[in-house]
Amino acid sequence: MRPVPFELHVTVTGDSPHEIERAAYPAAQRSYGGDAEIDLLSAKAEPDRAAPATLRATSGYRPIAPHSESA
Repeated sequence: MRPVPFELHVTVTGDSPHEIERAAYPAAQRSYGGDAEIDLLSAKAEPDRAAPATLRATSGYRPIAPHSESA
């Protein structure tokens, strides 16, 4: 059976879109495995109600290459 690629959503906060990207991508990559290649599918940001000077963003990722397992 061929594995079905699932979409992973990662939610992070940051002071800028660049800071959000720097936090979200590594978190998603860790979830898929350190050597997995992933693709950003979508991202949505809004002001963080708990900290008005920051943004809260949810990004969707999907693997684009198979994860290689170490033996």
